[in-house]
Amino acid sequence: MIYIGMDISSKSFVIHGIDEKKRVVVNKEIEPTRGGLQGLLKGLGVQQKLVIFEAGNQLKWIAKALQEVEGVEIHVVHPNEIKWINQSSGKTDKIDARKLAHLGRGDMLPRKVHIVEGKIRELRELISARQRLQGKRVALINSIRGQMKQEGHSLPEKFFQRSDWREKLRWVKIGDVQRLIIESYMDNVESLLIAEKKLTEKIGTIEDKGIELLESIPSIGKLSSRVIISALDNAERFDSKKCVAKYGALTPRIYQSGGITHLGRIARDGRQELRRVLLQCAHVIVRMRSYGARPLQEFFARIMKRRGKKVAIVAVARKLLTIAYGVLKSKMPYDPVRLKGVTA
Repeated sequence: MIYIGMDISSKSFVIHGIDEKKRVVVNKEIEPTRGGLQGLLKGLGVQQKLVIFEAGNQLKWIAKALQEVEGVEIHVVHPNEIKWINQSSGKTDKIDARKLAHLGRGDMLPRKVHIVEGKIRELRELISARQRLQGKRVALINSIRGQMKQEGHSLPEKFFQRSDWREKLRWVKIGDVQRLIIESYMDNVESLLIAEKKLTEKIGTIEDKGIELLESIPSIGKLSSRVIISALDNAERFDSKKCVAKYGALTPRIYQSGGITHLGRIARDGRQELRRVLLQCAHVIVRMRSYGARPLQEFFARIMKRRGKKVAIVAVARKLLTIAYGVLKSKMPYDPVRLKGVTA
């Protein structure tokens, strides 16, 4: 087995490979191309190779290129799980690649990053693009609010949810320069909204058996089900409900010293889009009037009585995620009767 650490950048790939006896078999910098990468690996012979690199924005094409080379196994690691490399005093690309190779040889690598493929990959990319457009649109809306405040006008909280918000702004008395700035912002907000709607429509056309199962859960609809399936993909890859909750950024931080254990705020190390959509679903479910939602509403009421509404909402969001995990793993639709014993 050859253990190959790879440090990736847009300009070059730094490659460091060692064998079972720690002998260096490759140590070079190559062009960041499919041909260059595949040629280097093929040049190392027929021996099995474990290629280790950090997840990044080039993950998709690199993984595809490596999968085409016979005898290559891929291990993608999350940057947060090898922070000691990033924080080390002698950090260079060559050192990073060498450390990854030695971690592979010593069987000390953190868990693999799951590589999503096929239509779930497309779904994840569409959802990510939609979120970026949303972020830009919200930033522009906040800029409009800021400009209006400078002119002494404070816009209502839900002002931009109105269908006639543009007409209303045009009637507000402000200076010519400020009006030009705000109208340019307004045009861009409208363009971003149109682009966002196109992506939302495309997301809605992607079908999967798992999506149908998720939509059987109260409060989980057309968009939220697709966000969840794009994040989880294959439920079998998780060891337990706790692993899923951590992946969804819905578990508390743990502070332990001696015999004292303290649970802190909810950790944000996980998929933030999953956390956001589940919190939205949790807010919806506590207001629903349906038999299916009743066990979760009772669960919410018990937590709220002891810990308050905010903690209860997070608890319901986590419960929804673990229910989604159970539904996908069992391939059975949501059943409120089975849930009553769990939430009691």
